[in-house]
Amino acid sequence: MFELETLIAFGIGAGLVALAPVVGLITGKDSKLTTSVGSAGRSLTKKGLKAGLFVTDKAGSAARFIGHGFSEVGESFADILAEAKADLAQSKGSN
Repeated sequence: MFELETLIAFGIGAGLVALAPVVGLITGKDSKLTTSVGSAGRSLTKKGLKAGLFVTDKAGSAARFIGHGFSEVGESFADILAEAKADLAQSKGSN
């Protein structure tokens, strides 16, 4: 469902977010490297999540569209079945 690039970006971003506190301990809490790693990680993670939400939304829309189509087919079938029963009852009454 997800593209490989999206999964990779999400994985790298999540890893960088998780790594930022470790980098902060090594280099100092307010270092530029810590800020850079944390910022890059957040950006990549957010991009991956946005792509996932977009794909999920599109898949949900497609599922709703298909469900609506099946619902209409079911209604049409029920109407045709009712007409067939009425025709059969009418032909029995004519005999």
